[in-house]
Amino acid sequence: MRKYKVNREQPVKLPSKEAIEKYKDFSRLTHDYDKIVKRPKVPLYKDKRMFFVLLFVALMAILLAQAAKEEETEEENGAVEQVDE
Repeated sequence: MRKYKVNREQPVKLPSKEAIEKYKDFSRLTHDYDKIVKRPKVPLYKDKRMFFVLLFVALMAILLAQAAKEEETEEENGAVEQVDE
């Protein structure tokens, strides 16, 4: 069983001259390739944006851990809220 079907009835679609010229800029093409494939030269802790993202994630983790710890100590102490009816 074949996986592919070749449509010989339809005319061949060729890219326009503008599309061809767009991809003829080889310096831009290699720059985009290097940007995608190669690792960044600046380490994460020296990159300002990533440093603040990592700092934010760490602070959120600390705050969540403290909240969970406080909730756990309240349950251990048997603190029950009284509701006046």
